[in-house]
Amino acid sequence: MSHQVEKEFKNLLTKDEYEQLLTVFELDGKEPVHQINVYYDTADGQLRHQGMGLRIRIYDDFSEQTLKSPLGEHEMLETTDPLSLEEGNHLVRNGQLKLNGDVARLLKEKEIAIENIEPVGQLSTFRYIIPVPEGEFCLDASYYQDQNDYELEFETNDVEIGLPVFEKFLVKHGINRRKTLQKIARALNYPNK
Repeated sequence: MSHQVEKEFKNLLTKDEYEQLLTVFELDGKEPVHQINVYYDTADGQLRHQGMGLRIRIYDDFSEQTLKSPLGEHEMLETTDPLSLEEGNHLVRNGQLKLNGDVARLLKEKEIAIENIEPVGQLSTFRYIIPVPEGEFCLDASYYQDQNDYELEFETNDVEIGLPVFEKFLVKHGINRRKTLQKIARALNYPNK
């Protein structure tokens, strides 16, 4: 279990901008982190309506169940229950969630019945993580069934320091600032058939 405040800035990229940043960060030939995200909500969107997101994320050797709750602009509280790879795959295969742990407790506190939550979307992301003194850049290529997109995220410990770093980076590399939805919202725009 962990509670962490996520402070991040996001910007969608064109394919050309993504490929440019692969070169800028000298990532050609480096292996990205692969993650599969399966998103959950109730049929009537109780989590979405509260600005929350719930996912099981599968990595190559472990998985985790995370609930994101809004704290403020560019800030989310992440509550995460670690899962074994086998447990995560089993839950995803069966359209289920872990019924005990901090995520389930928090859902109960918010009066959201976990038994009414079901899978609503899925995506696969290949992520490069680039540490810098003010935080870390994440360069993502995400695939939603027959759609894909590219994104730059900047995670920081301080929003006031991070925002100018992120904006200067975009300007330096000629990247237009674009309104960028969370991955869960984008996954729901490309529903699995």
